[in-house]
Amino acid sequence: MADIYIGLMSGTSADLIDCATLDLSSEEIKVLNCKNFEIPEDLKADIIQSSQSEKIEQELIDDLDFRMAEVLVNSVKEIISDSDIETKDIKAIGSHGQTIKHEPKSKTPYTLQIGDPQKISNDLNITTVGNFRHDDIGAGGEGAPLTPVFHNKVFGNDRKRKAIVNIGGITNITALNYPELIGFDTGPGNCLMDCWSRIHNVGNYDDKGSWASSGTINPFLLEAMMGDEYFLRKYPKSTGPDYFNHEWINKNLFKLSKEIPAEDVQATLVQVTVVSLIESINILNLSNENIYLCGGGVHNDFLCSEINKQSKARVSTTLELGIDPDYVEAICFGWLAKQRIESKSFNLGEITGSKGEVYLGRIYEPSK
Repeated sequence: MADIYIGLMSGTSADLIDCATLDLSSEEIKVLNCKNFEIPEDLKADIIQSSQSEKIEQELIDDLDFRMAEVLVNSVKEIISDSDIETKDIKAIGSHGQTIKHEPKSKTPYTLQIGDPQKISNDLNITTVGNFRHDDIGAGGEGAPLTPVFHNKVFGNDRKRKAIVNIGGITNITALNYPELIGFDTGPGNCLMDCWSRIHNVGNYDDKGSWASSGTINPFLLEAMMGDEYFLRKYPKSTGPDYFNHEWINKNLFKLSKEIPAEDVQATLVQVTVVSLIESINILNLSNENIYLCGGGVHNDFLCSEINKQSKARVSTTLELGIDPDYVEAICFGWLAKQRIESKSFNLGEITGSKGEVYLGRIYEPSK
């Protein structure tokens, strides 16, 4: 009998829920079906506002937790009906949840993902693995990124040095086939560009980067932004859209003596994503290797052309390695759910800085 797992991922851009059904009966990962689902506009607006707020009341967290879980439950129901599987055949769901806050460096380190895994488990009567980051933070780690262990599993078998770069709200990089597995967040991905697009009524995102391409990079603003201490910090490191947000943009604009056209700011924000990624590629001595992109950023043509233009590396997407770039993370969290169900732990010292072996995820059984 097949070991069916479902992976759910809602990235830091809060744009879509990515859903993947997997057959993990053997070492080979068989992808049965992938779909994405819209997050309702009212919930999306509340998620974005909460992630940009300095403080969130517990009542609002509970409300968002419940509403996001409902959307995730409906997504699973839809992909089950769209796939040739039955609920009883599903071993477990791996649900990453929607990140609202990620503060591994605060006095009391924490990370907050909404989409109550216990509710998902109860409503669907399926074992659910969630809260993937908590134990790593409890062991002194950053709690992110976690995808490098999956990247190593699926993309690291040929022994060739390469980088997998996920451009979601935040950009993270995995360096494969080094003496050790390395991965970290390079900085913003789409989050600043999306934020600026929303403020200026361009839309929830800058489609294909066309608005940014109409602007001109402001070198003084770029210099101010790239002077942020996050870019100077050594890895392991991780961040979130609660750090790279509207306030962060305004803080850097305030440093300049004159007003900058909105499209020029957008063009400059693209460069912040590009330059911080290229600098990380160079730090890892990967400038002459293959770079494979995944995540929502692959649909931003202007962003990808800038990465191509400024990098000496050969840049393509994970489709070249056999996995749709839109669903790498959803597949990852389905696979991680299996590892947790089978009580497999990981040493993420080089990636997150945690001490010793940690479990990735907590198991939530349906309440009787």
